[in-house]
Amino acid sequence: MDIEKVQRWVKEGFGSAIDGLPTEYGVARLLTQAGQLGEAVLHNGDVGKELADVMFVLAALANRAGVDMNEAIEKHLTGQTPEAFMARLDRR
Repeated sequence: MDIEKVQRWVKEGFGSAIDGLPTEYGVARLLTQAGQLGEAVLHNGDVGKELADVMFVLAALANRAGVDMNEAIEKHLTGQTPEAFMARLDRR
């Protein structure tokens, strides 16, 4: 399933259940899921499941913010060198 389909699936299938939740809840869920992903990576857990959970929460947050994730990736990632991208990630 590509990113556009994930966003649409989250919106159509779960929108009514998650639209009323505060954005702060979505951010907290993202942090929780990222922590669970880290645990899975470090302890040979189900990394695929945790990545899917992170993707679900990201899609829900993107939908709430009105962000098309494909457009965001095209604008902010495509065409960058590995060095430029890593430098951006390392900015504090």
